[in-house]
Amino acid sequence: MKFSGPFEYVPPTKTASDYNESEKAEFVKIFRPRARDYRCLKALFFGLCIAFFIATIIFKIDDVFELWFTLMAIYVVLYYTLFKPLCPACNKNTDTRVRTFCPECGSGKISPGGFMRSIECLSCGEVLRQGKGGRRYNVRYCTHCGVFLDSKGI
Repeated sequence: MKFSGPFEYVPPTKTASDYNESEKAEFVKIFRPRARDYRCLKALFFGLCIAFFIATIIFKIDDVFELWFTLMAIYVVLYYTLFKPLCPACNKNTDTRVRTFCPECGSGKISPGGFMRSIECLSCGEVLRQGKGGRRYNVRYCTHCGVFLDSKGI
């Protein structure tokens, strides 16, 4: 019997090849403010981390862990409720692990990763590595449906 719980991945019904050019242009237009807000949130978070670090040194704050936990909780709540970068075509989070399409070039030729081996795009040669410091690539295309989203990438 196959498990079909709430965490099972369900691929989108339509991919980039199923949309016409006007729909793709509309998706780019819809995603532009989402990408801007996401970039602003990341910049704000890193700025707050630096300010927090400097404040703990200058003011010799004793409850550093309590303040750090509060800052992280605020970031997670904001990210998961307001600023999650959803693909306008398939409504899936684009800031997750690589599924079917390359986030850099949009190709569907992805080599599966394995133990001690990262996922790699066979078209553009990009190693789609995610590590302790976060992902090491920009998301320009949706990794679920392959629709072009943003030229800068998030």
